[in-house]
Amino acid sequence: MERPYQRLVPRSTGTPMRVEVLVHQGHSGPGAIHGPVMAKAEVQRWFTAPGVRRIRLKEGGVRGSLFLPPGDGPFPGVIDMYGDEGGLIEFRSSLLATRGFAALSLPYFDFEDLPKVMKEFNLEYFEEAARFLQRHPKVKGPGVGVIGTGKGAELALSMITFLPEVVAAVCISGCSSNTVADLHYGEMTLPGLRFDMNKAKATTIKEALAKWEEKNGQKASEAKEVKLYGQIPPVERMDESLSTLVNCEKLSLSTNCIERIANLNSLKNLRILSLGRNNIKNLNGLEAVGDTLEELWISYNFIEKLRGIRVMKKLKVLYMSNNLVKDWEFARLAELPLLEDLVFVGNPLQEKYASDQKNNWIEEATKRVPKLKKLDGILVIKQEEDEEGGGEN
Repeated sequence: MERPYQRLVPRSTGTPMRVEVLVHQGHSGPGAIHGPVMAKAEVQRWFTAPGVRRIRLKEGGVRGSLFLPPGDGPFPGVIDMYGDEGGLIEFRSSLLATRGFAALSLPYFDFEDLPKVMKEFNLEYFEEAARFLQRHPKVKGPGVGVIGTGKGAELALSMITFLPEVVAAVCISGCSSNTVADLHYGEMTLPGLRFDMNKAKATTIKEALAKWEEKNGQKASEAKEVKLYGQIPPVERMDESLSTLVNCEKLSLSTNCIERIANLNSLKNLRILSLGRNNIKNLNGLEAVGDTLEELWISYNFIEKLRGIRVMKKLKVLYMSNNLVKDWEFARLAELPLLEDLVFVGNPLQEKYASDQKNNWIEEATKRVPKLKKLDGILVIKQEEDEEGGGEN
């Protein structure tokens, strides 16, 4: 299943990326029905110009792809590397070749016979790649450049520091020191700078509430709506400080690192709870607000089972997209007497049905939860039976 915030990488540099842009009338919120389409256009982004050549490499120990512009050259040479996602990523090299650079897309782990994980690196691999590119007949000297992102940016700094063949470096979102994996060069070793998670300090609910009060000029204990989303450092625990929110009707704790729902017992007026984009693995802990909660926003977590949802006697809205539910457990949802709006897209169960043309996801889901009025932002239209039996008069 795809997860949010991952890099959008084209599978092929030889075909364009097509994006359809639509403008709808009116404002659209989460789970809302879009208004009529007022305008639309298709945007194509090409990654390779006509005449650009792509050459797959297995030169000595070097792996990757070399992109050469059309023409006789010689062209400036650039080594292109990405970060800890590993593998071969080619689209930036093909774009550089389109602009007149001889670009070598250089993987350094998790590709063909290269190491599978970032355990340690030898700078000699990158030295061999730099010498190969420098000596290529289509590349003009005297040296080559390097562009790197993330871990690739760190390696670019090491290359321009130690390798005479490298005369320029562009570093994007990289650290100024070598991190995670040791880097060896001859008899020299640069230890990988590591972090100690035991020393990392999360934001407590008490600290988050203090920041909220300072920003809003209001006591959290008196507020009807409290927003504690996206704390830096993130909140990891729903601790007992939540008990002060006795008047809170809407609480947002989304975009943190919470793993467990807890300490909601004193929130007797809570109607809306937002916990999206956390690390929550189950629905235990909701029983404390089962008599009041009307809306639960809990998308982008790691929930596999719907166990614990039955206590939500007044729940009308459940936004639970992009979790890990893979089995039909909608009998639990059918027991919720007021549930009418469900967003479930992005769960393995929904993706399986949506990809199978023989099955209709909306029809199957609403058959199991017949009270639904909206599913995945789409109004549910039910066929009403003829009250008179459908016979002719």
